[in-house]
Amino acid sequence: MSVFIYTARTKEGKIESGSLEARDQDMLLSLLQERGLLVTSIITATHDDILTKRLGKKKKYHHRVTLDDSILLARQLATLLDAGVPLLRSLIVVSDQIESRVLDRALQLVRKDVEGGRALSDALKRHPRVFSPFWINLVETGEASGQLPFVFDQIAKYLEEAGALQRKIVSALMYPAILTFVAVATIVVFMVKIIPVFERIFSEFQVELPVLTSIIIKVSSFVRNYFLIEILVLVGGIFALRKASQTEGGRWFLDKWKLKLPIFGDLFRMVAIERFASAFSVLIKSGVPILYALEIVEKSANNKIIEAALDKVKNSVRAGQSMSKPMAESEIFPPIVIEMVEVGEEAGELANMLSRLGAFYKERIDTFVSRFTAVFEPVVLITMGIIVGIIVISMFLPIFGLSSAIKFGQ
Repeated sequence: MSVFIYTARTKEGKIESGSLEARDQDMLLSLLQERGLLVTSIITATHDDILTKRLGKKKKYHHRVTLDDSILLARQLATLLDAGVPLLRSLIVVSDQIESRVLDRALQLVRKDVEGGRALSDALKRHPRVFSPFWINLVETGEASGQLPFVFDQIAKYLEEAGALQRKIVSALMYPAILTFVAVATIVVFMVKIIPVFERIFSEFQVELPVLTSIIIKVSSFVRNYFLIEILVLVGGIFALRKASQTEGGRWFLDKWKLKLPIFGDLFRMVAIERFASAFSVLIKSGVPILYALEIVEKSANNKIIEAALDKVKNSVRAGQSMSKPMAESEIFPPIVIEMVEVGEEAGELANMLSRLGAFYKERIDTFVSRFTAVFEPVVLITMGIIVGIIVISMFLPIFGLSSAIKFGQ
């Protein structure tokens, strides 16, 4: 292994330089390309160069472990181990690239445990907040089968696909969220700033107000007089929901409510099914026994209703029965999921069927989000236009009446 000093450009065009240990320049290029860097120069470092770099370089850290940190770790371990680099040296190389303080500390402890003779999976188990059961069980299977590079490659692919789907949903829903915020803020400005000006004018001229104008002025007065209370109620409601979500009963209620929400309930259900199918497929392909795989996807479902359904599926499999029957009884999984799981069990192609299901639901989620954003924009704009229009008309009705009275008086 040699140490290389490199200069590269990020996707944003910024220049980044640093040192990295690799077998040769080809491996170095692979590692840097995995990070999305365009390499402009590579120099084999001398001892003085290495010392200067390590003394002069201050690592930028963030505290929590992001999805990108996990992807980088899995992808680099897969690349290094597949290239024949020993596990301990691979952990040392990867540690230099990690920018999460929590993950960096965990990796240092994992490295010490591996140096002391522990298996990698046992070392990872000591850090449950950093490494999920999904990671640990796959690594354990990889160690038993001698296929650690393949396992880390599977982890990286799964995390990359999950991250891409998550980013797609967030970016697609960002515009509707901003549009809604702007619409609400505009109406609040009308209520708090503009309507009081008209109210003072009407009061000075002692104009008789139409019913619509009186209603709008009263609503404006209520919003202004109780503005602080309204903010406190909103913050208190959010705080109460967060507290409720931390209790068993509260989680059951909220998770059931999420699945029954109009429009968004379908999205939550599709995301849960896609996560179940994709994760389950990766686990089975990597050699994890079905019962362990079901236990892992159950814990990572992030919804009590779906967890309960998967628990029944797990008990059915433990009793030597099929998965499809308890899935049908749960009324959570659509017929297509049940049918494909049943066919997969009968044909011995469960992993492939689940993989296809995951791809199918990724497409469905993408289509759903695209259609939602296309429909949501005009609905919000029309609704805001109607509300603002009603407010404007209600404010001008007394002015029209006052003008008519002045004309008539002349």
